[in-house]
Amino acid sequence: MWIETELEKYMQKKLIEEFNEQIGTTYYSQYNVAKKYLVDNIFPYIATVEPSLTDHSDKHIENVLNNVWYVIQGDLDKFNATELYLLCLSVLFHDSGNINGRDGHNKKIAEIYSEVVGTNSARLQEKRLVTMIVRAHCGKSKRNNPDTLIEVDEKASLFSKEIKVREIAGIIRFADELAEGPQRTSDYLIKSGKIDEASLIYHKYASITEVYIGKNDGRIALTYNIEIPITDIDIETLIRFVYKRIIKLDTERRYCKYYAPSLNNFKTTDVQINFLDEGVDIADLPKIQLEDKYILSEESIEEMIYGRYPELKIESIVQKIGGRTHE
Repeated sequence: MWIETELEKYMQKKLIEEFNEQIGTTYYSQYNVAKKYLVDNIFPYIATVEPSLTDHSDKHIENVLNNVWYVIQGDLDKFNATELYLLCLSVLFHDSGNINGRDGHNKKIAEIYSEVVGTNSARLQEKRLVTMIVRAHCGKSKRNNPDTLIEVDEKASLFSKEIKVREIAGIIRFADELAEGPQRTSDYLIKSGKIDEASLIYHKYASITEVYIGKNDGRIALTYNIEIPITDIDIETLIRFVYKRIIKLDTERRYCKYYAPSLNNFKTTDVQINFLDEGVDIADLPKIQLEDKYILSEESIEEMIYGRYPELKIESIVQKIGGRTHE
């Protein structure tokens, strides 16, 4: 059962305030019609097409909407009601293309959008903007690099209101990157070996990850709790994957706020990795803090992590936790 998020409630309130009750309610009803169709006909069936993906159901959409709410706290007055409408609608559709296969899913929503919304010419601008935003939330640009946000219109209009389209796209891309955690996987499926080998690392990563969005203190905090012994995946493979995802998230933090000023307050990514034996930390590893002033290079793990935190070298961790990595 979908619980109306704080962002959706706020969007409804702003639509009525900025238009009038009749028009604002009509726009919010349009949003709810799209949401109901996706919840009933798309989200539950993504897993039948891509059974090894981490969760992409309506729970994931709620998670991203909540993340958007947290990352724009304190900047809500910078967005008009139409921008909030477009923001929420784009979150709804951002992963719907997975119903037609994972590869290029960000480019597969136009047909779905027409099925959900119809082909009314009055909604054509809305469709164009949502499709543009969704294309930019992942993947590669036309120049075959990750800078997809540059291809989003900086500004456009909808409902005769000016819209900061590129900023909206940046917010969604960042909020989606932050949507990780145990809610996206199943311990039972991991432990019973029912997830294919290529996807197992993504599920294991989700199971150990906790994300905190600290808008007031300007940080994203990642906590990884890894229980020892580990029976379902190689410990060195898991640690290396964790490092890559830390760097990816921090890169997204700095990249997205270049295009989305409402994200400027996020100055650091803080990371704590814990190896737990019966709930007790046995490794005592230092906290990682990645700041804006630190420049990312191609030697990502070596420079960003090992160079500053030698205790976090994989061989050092394995030595610390000793023979307790496997049963």
